[in-house]
Amino acid sequence: MNTKQKALRKMIGLFILFVLYTMSLKFIDVQKVGPQNAKVGWATINEYFLAKIGSNHLWCQVTEILGFFPLMIVGYFVVCGFWQLVLRKKISLVDKEIVFLGFLYAGSAAAYVFFERVIINYRPILVNGQLEPSYPSSHTFLAITVLLSAFYILYEQGKIKRIVSYLCLIGMIILVGGRALSGVHWITDIFGGILLSILFVSIYLSTLENSSDNNKKER
Repeated sequence: MNTKQKALRKMIGLFILFVLYTMSLKFIDVQKVGPQNAKVGWATINEYFLAKIGSNHLWCQVTEILGFFPLMIVGYFVVCGFWQLVLRKKISLVDKEIVFLGFLYAGSAAAYVFFERVIINYRPILVNGQLEPSYPSSHTFLAITVLLSAFYILYEQGKIKRIVSYLCLIGMIILVGGRALSGVHWITDIFGGILLSILFVSIYLSTLENSSDNNKKER
């Protein structure tokens, strides 16, 4: 089995795992333990972790503020891609890393909209007195998808960008950990966000690697 086949099997495996895990939240240990008797899958485990963690307003505020960091990274790459397109005149001449990031970001936005419409769980707290979709954790998903992909791109681009790449990793860890500790998500929401983001980043890196291999063969 070659590298491409292994990568494909990995992505398919991650996709199937995410789908099965998501479906399990609608069928396994579903109880009315959420606000306004909202039904929650894996209720016993979710209640246990929520009782241990509680609600932490500080971590909620920290993650809300730090949540702008991934958006700044997205903005940086959008500007870079647009500037390269202006200078080089053709989208085919824009760095492949940035072009594929565009697809990654578009896919992430589509996934976000999808889970806003297809509601798996509601938050363990009310937001402005209303139930709000909770699965998967969008902060977790955005942090890992954007910051981990940025780490791989920036790490090899000089000292300053390498420092920024490490900041991306640190920001990702704080965002994911802080979101879990804030108490505004069920623990299954956090895990779902991790799974989905790993799937997206795996697809991105595999696509990038395949493109590089094809370019080498053409040369």
